[in-house]
Amino acid sequence: MKTIAVFHPSVELYGADRILVNALKVMDEYRPIIYLPKSGPLVTFIQQEIPYTKVVICEDLPIIYRAMFTPSGAVSFMKKYRRFSRFFSKENNYYNFEIAYVNTLACSFLLRILNQQKIKSFTHVHEILERPKIAAVITSKLAFRYSELVISVSRAVEQNLIGKRIIRKRKSVIVHNGILPIPDCKKQKSDKVNFYLFGRIKPEKGQWYLLDALANLPKEVLKKAKFNLVGGTLAGKEFLKTDLLTKIHELGLTDFVNLKGFTSDISGEMAKADVCLVPSLMKDPFPTTVLEAMSAGKAVITTNTGGAKEAILNGGMGFVIPPNRPDIFAQTIQKLILEPSLSTKVGQKAKSEFEKRFTMEQFRLRWTKMITML
Repeated sequence: MKTIAVFHPSVELYGADRILVNALKVMDEYRPIIYLPKSGPLVTFIQQEIPYTKVVICEDLPIIYRAMFTPSGAVSFMKKYRRFSRFFSKENNYYNFEIAYVNTLACSFLLRILNQQKIKSFTHVHEILERPKIAAVITSKLAFRYSELVISVSRAVEQNLIGKRIIRKRKSVIVHNGILPIPDCKKQKSDKVNFYLFGRIKPEKGQWYLLDALANLPKEVLKKAKFNLVGGTLAGKEFLKTDLLTKIHELGLTDFVNLKGFTSDISGEMAKADVCLVPSLMKDPFPTTVLEAMSAGKAVITTNTGGAKEAILNGGMGFVIPPNRPDIFAQTIQKLILEPSLSTKVGQKAKSEFEKRFTMEQFRLRWTKMITML
């Protein structure tokens, strides 16, 4: 079995973390040695899903972060970079890597190290990075200079890279994600229409946007629905939950909005949903939540800011709305509250589309084709 070096900046269980595991499961001819900056839920998930994998925790992994663009941050980053370069040289002497998988642009500084050690690499881009502009430009240049191939998870991601005017088209390919479907769970009967928003609590994910939309709806309509927000905050950002709760109270939405906290397995909560909300204000590359909802036969309301619109067709298997029109968001929600059968009809179409395009088998075919291009 050939050995592949894998680099990833996160250890949680959000979209890019899970897609990494899916990609490695497809590459079953390789034994992955995965380098992570610390331990976390992803480590356990990797050990469960790919037991032949070795995980190496390396605090010196040179991951790009905002503070590195300050004088002190740059000095700290370069020290890490040099220490990791020496460390990985020893790792490569031991494993003799033929290929490396760099997951996300946050790890793109590693590409130069890999190039110096004559290891062929490819970069999997999950983000639409615009600010700080210097980070967006540098990471794109590194990816296209040192990678054999740059894989974007959506057309929106690739177009963002093209916007930097440094893309080399021959090196660029789009591979839409695929996932295992959410297990079928019998939906509990409810006298309310249940809306679910899965994601970290932060304004960019749209929780505040949702509240602005709900403020446009009459109370007699809201009484027929429940809005469940599933997700936690990043360490050090706990104040965002307090701010969100304050806004819920100020808008008089306490009886209608429920904060459920983070869960590593959303299948139980997804089973309770009638509609899944993905109202990102940020340019979300290709939200895994959209695919999970489609696989479970749920109607989706999402913004048109990123790659989500590549998965669903407006009105056919979901609803695409602008990111700055709470009135339109409210109208779409109200339509689904007052016509509950519509969410079932739309959800069935979404599930059919998922089975055609976004299963693990479809992903395996796309990913395998990509690997042959290296």
